[in-house]
Amino acid sequence: MADIIEDSMKVVSQAAADRDITVERHGPAHLAIEADRRALKQIFLNLLANAVKFTRDSGRVDVHVSRLRGQVKIAIKDTGIGIAETDIGKLGRPFEQVENQFSKSHQGSGLGLAISRALVELHGGTLQIKSREGQGTTVTCTLPTRAAAPDEEAPLAKSA
Repeated sequence: MADIIEDSMKVVSQAAADRDITVERHGPAHLAIEADRRALKQIFLNLLANAVKFTRDSGRVDVHVSRLRGQVKIAIKDTGIGIAETDIGKLGRPFEQVENQFSKSHQGSGLGLAISRALVELHGGTLQIKSREGQGTTVTCTLPTRAAAPDEEAPLAKSA
């Protein structure tokens, strides 16, 4: 898991450096999880790209990784523009975007967060958004460390 997060951070590092945004990871160096590697990378790329995009110059993006009771928790916290409480519910729906003075110049499809939420949920996890306008946003993904076992097939009925 740590390798996937590090790789995702490298992808956004140049955009962050161009705007003097510090991006740091905190937590264990090694963390195993049963999950689709490409899906996890897509989740973290989307979330990190959003965090960098909506953080003002000279801001911070911190990635906190922890493990607790069979789950991995990844919290991506930025010092960006934040989101009004009334708009948080709109996020994560396909093609839905929240618009404010800053975001008008940062257009996108509105799919990144929706795709991330869907991929997290397909892995049996949750995605939570907390934000304060003008202070920043924290997006937290909680994922089980082990994939859910497929249901065992029901035994065939014996004929008498």
